[in-house]
Amino acid sequence: MGKRWSRGSQRTALFVSVIVAAMNGSNAEVVSCTELPTFPGGCNPDVVVGACFSTEANVNWACGAWPNTDCRRVRLPPGQTHRPNLRRNYDGYCSFSETATKTSSTATSITTTLTSSLTSTTSSTLTMTTTLPHAPPGSPVARHGHLRVVGNQIVGEHNHSVRLRGMSLFWSQWGGSYWNEETLKWLRRDWGIELIRAAMGVEPGAYLEHPKREMRKVKRVVWAAHQLGIYVIVDWHDHHANRHTQQAKRFFHEIAKSYGHLPNVLFETFNEPTWQSWSREVKPYHEEVLKVIRRHSPNIVIAGTPTWSQDVDIASAERVVGANIAYTLHFYAATHGQFLRDKAKRALDRGVALFVSEWGTCEANGNGGLNFEESEKWMDFLAEYNVSDANWAVNDKKESCSALRPGAATNGHWRRKELTRSGRWVRRSIRLDTIQRNSSNSTNGTNDTGTSDSPDLMSTSEADRRLHFWDVDLPIDAGVRCQAAAMIGLGLLHLL
Repeated sequence: MGKRWSRGSQRTALFVSVIVAAMNGSNAEVVSCTELPTFPGGCNPDVVVGACFSTEANVNWACGAWPNTDCRRVRLPPGQTHRPNLRRNYDGYCSFSETATKTSSTATSITTTLTSSLTSTTSSTLTMTTTLPHAPPGSPVARHGHLRVVGNQIVGEHNHSVRLRGMSLFWSQWGGSYWNEETLKWLRRDWGIELIRAAMGVEPGAYLEHPKREMRKVKRVVWAAHQLGIYVIVDWHDHHANRHTQQAKRFFHEIAKSYGHLPNVLFETFNEPTWQSWSREVKPYHEEVLKVIRRHSPNIVIAGTPTWSQDVDIASAERVVGANIAYTLHFYAATHGQFLRDKAKRALDRGVALFVSEWGTCEANGNGGLNFEESEKWMDFLAEYNVSDANWAVNDKKESCSALRPGAATNGHWRRKELTRSGRWVRRSIRLDTIQRNSSNSTNGTNDTGTSDSPDLMSTSEADRRLHFWDVDLPIDAGVRCQAAAMIGLGLLHLL
């Protein structure tokens, strides 16, 4: 790899030596992406050869470009309206190849030359456009775009309330085998998830000891979610985050700088505080980390609350200072019932938004008995108030809240025998919601943004042949059966 840039002159050196190339011949040489002042964290070098970059937009990468791509004619993605003077095209091309070299033969030497040359370059065809930072048509991110908090609601760019359904991955140091593209593709296609939570373990044996290893896992999930057009929660999965403030700030600095421009990235700064004081410990921690994130991203931050993220009512009375803040509510249906819904209702009535970034059908320890009746009450409550949720967890640990049985495939394509009772119940719940929304959109001919909807959820008939939709060992009342039958009918009519 070429000589490293000195930190003191990175920004200036970039304009002197980078190829903003005439890109009209195979002899054009390029710089290495890793030589740039901000490394392209939004790209996966294992699957793409290069990227278009924009220095003005910090890290706003068009992944999947090729050496013959005329990056200066590639438009930046939408969502940059908070910077009205931003140049609208990418600056140039960089390569992930180890042999990429810098050259000055076709480079521009000053910014003004770079800017004026944008209109005079030779055109070429952009390939692999599906890897550009635009959500796939019909995907949740394409429908809703950047999310923001308005009162006690999370709304999309269409100014309507948004409720997302999804799954949480297990602690990264123990469940990392499922942190891959194929797992997410299957969860999107077969389960219909709109959201994935990357629960990055902090301790023990995780980020504090192996930061590069755990960061790679997180970036892989963020990249896969970006490709699929689903939302991703980057979760600092810690019970003692206030003891690790500096490490958390470094982590979220890198994540926000690399991915904060993407509309689908959400930040969860403190998974579950335990007995820490909200006003003296947890809230000040959130505000410290929030400052780091806000240097790079206005995206939603989900703030954990005391008592394992149950005391949302306490947090709502003394809010984190800042915009686009939602508060974390966690519940386990066999332990937490109406008393916790009452606390959630008090918080909502005070005007704060909630986000259920983790919940289970089992007891609070992640194991024990399952309570599907209480789970259904919780789903009704979340639907009533448009609260998004991610179920715990995509993993094969032998405990009742795991979605998978021990030894389940790590690339999706799970058969019935590979799902636990909880996994089958949750899959059904998410699929019914997703099919219902897609059917409603299809009936109207449009989605929330007014564009043609192309849901990539596997057809109901195909998925249910694979999994045997009517599982005799799962409790399901007559009303739910009728709803399920209606949804299947709508799905089949839509196919016809």
